[in-house]
Amino acid sequence: MNNKTVITGFGLKLPKIQNVEQFEKVLRNGTNTQSIVTGIGPKKESMVCGIIEDELEEAKEKKLRGYPRAALLGIAATKEAVEHARIASPKARVAVIMGTSTASLPEVEQGSYLYRNNQYNKISAFNAGMTNIHSLSSGIANYFGVGDGNLVFTLTNGCASGSDAIFLGKTLLENGIVDICIVGAAETPICDSAIASFAKQRAIKFNANIGETGNPFSKNSNSFVISEGAAVIVLETEQHADQQSKTKYGYITGAAANNDGVNIHQMDEDGERLYQTLDQAVGTKIISYTSSLALGLNLQDANEAKNHLKKLGTSAPITSIKGMIGHAFAVSGVVQLISSLLSLRDQFIPATTNSDFIGYEHLNIVKETTFCDVQNIAITSHGYGGNNNTIVVSKVG
Repeated sequence: MNNKTVITGFGLKLPKIQNVEQFEKVLRNGTNTQSIVTGIGPKKESMVCGIIEDELEEAKEKKLRGYPRAALLGIAATKEAVEHARIASPKARVAVIMGTSTASLPEVEQGSYLYRNNQYNKISAFNAGMTNIHSLSSGIANYFGVGDGNLVFTLTNGCASGSDAIFLGKTLLENGIVDICIVGAAETPICDSAIASFAKQRAIKFNANIGETGNPFSKNSNSFVISEGAAVIVLETEQHADQQSKTKYGYITGAAANNDGVNIHQMDEDGERLYQTLDQAVGTKIISYTSSLALGLNLQDANEAKNHLKKLGTSAPITSIKGMIGHAFAVSGVVQLISSLLSLRDQFIPATTNSDFIGYEHLNIVKETTFCDVQNIAITSHGYGGNNNTIVVSKVG
């Protein structure tokens, strides 16, 4: 079938960013939204992270009592996306697909702590739902009244899960299975088990200042900034969007995904599988720039640089927004896509910030906000467990 996939809405909830328009200002100005949280390390060290400090309005809603934090974040982001998309047709076939790595992890930790410390009576009667990862997608679907009889999926494919949700949504739309897909990701990784895991790998730094860790495209980094948040986009077939006279913010003109096929604790060190998704998704399109997954870890960033040069050469720019907002795991790919939609709308490329760029002098990195013609953007993503993904978003289908 020849159904084109268009984006009709998008929303997010990130550290120090309440909505898309605030996000656009962060991107334009290269603002750092990270914070220092004290006493969070295994020896009570401080840690730079992206944390949402404001109380969520959704947590005050009676009907959302007992929902995990990830579901509340996802609902907050979806509110903005649905408002943009004006989803009103009761006859539309809708799918909700959300990705995550850490949803419900804090709730699992809390329940386990209470149980093992003779505080069983303090465990919520809602604990089963709070610790169910699928509460993320089912919570969103049912809150917005689109769960009844429709497709609702939660993907747990590591940091590529959000991009994989976009890939799956595009597949469902273009094969005529649904009319609308609400896709995205939510993460709540600022908890003991996630911090301990990456501390053991020496992938995060403790007692560092903001700017001293999570530096994209720098051989001096080899660390990343853990961040929480949620991001959601609404995908529709072009035909359905036109019938409803909706604004089309961009087209998904390319999408490819695969897996490294190695040990669960390793990754394809040559980055060849990720390159295959870039090559397949881009094809012969002229790419205005690459929105890279680069987050400050040496192997991932080196593979990003190598793959970009192999496919697009030195003339095409590349950038990473991780220096501003940190790495929100599965949310990152969706946030990169929303950043790209703002690029298409306002015709600018956000800068790579929080880096000295040492070791990457050969790469055409965007180092300050650049206003120029933007038509096609490649968005790359890789996840723990080996999933790779590249999405291409375009101004014209």
